[in-house]
Formats: sequence, C-alpha cells, structure tokens
Amino acid sequence: MKRSFEKIDILIAENINKSFKNPILDKILSKTNKGETFILVLIFYLLIFPVESPFLVITFTSTIAFFNDRFVLILKKFISRRRPSLKVLGKENNHPDLNHSFPSAHAANSMVTAVILYFSFGFPEYFFIFSLYAGLGRLLTLHHFLSDVIGGWMIGFFIGGAGVILHHFLFLV
Repeated sequence: MKRSFEKIDILIAENINKSFKNPILDKILSKTNKGETFILVLIFYLLIFPVESPFLVITFTSTIAFFNDRFVLILKKFISRRRPSLKVLGKENNHPDLNHSFPSAHAANSMVTAVILYFSFGFPEYFFIFSLYAGLGRLLTLHHFLSDVIGGWMIGFFIGGAGVILHHFLFLV
C-alpha cells in the first residue's frame, strides 16, 4: 500500500514538473508562500475589521501554531522522506533539510491557523484559502509530494481542533 502511494506521489510530481514548473512561478511562490505573508494579512484584517481582543487572537493562534510546527519538525526528522526536488529532479542532496518532506509544515501551520481563526475567533471561512494556497504552492515548487501536503493539512486540522477545544476551556467556560 505504501509503495502505491509513493508511486502516485512520484507520478504527480513528475507531471507537475512537466506541466507547471517554471522559474517565474517558483519566484512568486517563494516570495509569497510564507508564514510572514499570512501574518501580514491577519494584521491587515485586524486593522480593517477590529475584533474584541486582537492580542489574544495573535498570541493564542501563534502559540498553537508554534507547538504544531515543533511537532511537525519532529515527525519530519523521524520519517526523513526525501523531497520531490531530489527524487524527481535529481538535485544533489547537500542540505540536511532536503531529507525532510513529510509532512508539509507550511500546510500544517496554515491549517492550524485557519481552523483556530475560524472556529475560535469567528473569522471568515475564506481564511482557509491561505491554507489551500500554502499546500498548492509547496506542490507546484516541488518542495512536497501530494501526500506530504494532505498529511500536513490533516495534522494541522486535528491540532487546530485541539486548539479550539483549549480556547473554549480557557476563555469561554
């Protein structure tokens, strides 16, 4: 079963490499597909649509995202799956982080943030678009396989859900 998923991942990555990969798209995605961009959008949103406690929103969401990020990094080092850029493009492995593909931290962290913002603080559902963008960006730049992104989204959703429950018990009960 694992072999089947790996074959599908490689076929999708090869197709992305043939059909979508180009230097201009890579440059755009590398500049915009970052956590800092999400934070800027969040701050801009908080300035336009004031919420009751913006400090709590940023602090609580960032804290849960931080713990999610640490968990994902531990998983990545434990699993040590090579990135598509190595398996598909055949680039040299001269950087230790190139062995850490599963799960996608970008997908996981963006999903944690979207889940907490939506379910705990009542932000609009279009904040989930940022998580979709993060995952697709990682696929198109061949930093991750499809299963890496889906795994990241799943981890982010569950840890985000735990954050929503924690928020409920700390601030609403």
